[in-house]
Amino acid sequence: MNRRSEYKKIALEAVQKAGTIITDYFHHLPKVETKPDHTPVTKADKEAEEIIVSTISKAFPNHGFIGEEFGTENENAEFTWIIDPIDGTKTFIRGMPFFGTVLGLRHQNKIILGISHMPILNELLYASDEEPTTLNGKPVRVSKIEKLKDSYVNVNPSNLANTNLTNILRALDTKVLNIRGFGDLYGYHLVANGRADAFLEIGPSAWDISAFQIIIKQAGGEYSDFDGNEYALGGTSLATNGLLHQQLLSFIQSS
Repeated sequence: MNRRSEYKKIALEAVQKAGTIITDYFHHLPKVETKPDHTPVTKADKEAEEIIVSTISKAFPNHGFIGEEFGTENENAEFTWIIDPIDGTKTFIRGMPFFGTVLGLRHQNKIILGISHMPILNELLYASDEEPTTLNGKPVRVSKIEKLKDSYVNVNPSNLANTNLTNILRALDTKVLNIRGFGDLYGYHLVANGRADAFLEIGPSAWDISAFQIIIKQAGGEYSDFDGNEYALGGTSLATNGLLHQQLLSFIQSS
């Protein structure tokens, strides 16, 4: 078994374990706490991250971790796992199914493996730099829409107070066929499997988006921040089917 296969095996095992924990808590909601940044957190978030770290560290003790709930461990290691145990905690605690686990493996400042798992919707996206993107084990591809006027664009609506975002939405409103607000990891799922043509957001952290740098690319699409940096991990994020990427970047940068 080569190293990529080992990473894949252990990463999928870790994410599935986390999914079992998260699903159980979804049906028996734990107490909700508030973090210093005023965002919610539950036992499900913490236990899911703990099981991911423990599962991976047993197999790869020299690897590092960057997690939303417990911070960094051996961050400067050659291989670093970036973890969001529950992306969409706010929807999780309200009983909505649009949340999941995001896991990315970084090597030499690039994500080389990514997993996004939405346990209630039963969607598991996987990709690596050696394998195409799959959804529940079957290959998926981005859409073939070439014109903005025919495109479905999703946006993370949680940051509408940001004037840059509202300016972008105003500029796009009459240029695209449809704008919707499927945020968090689900917006990326829709692009990766061709159900939407683009997804954009302002303000994500590295753990929110790590997996999608490779998932979108290996599904035939294109990923970058609003400045066009394909290896960016935070601040701004744009995922498209590739055919629309430069058009959308131009609109974003001129808005």
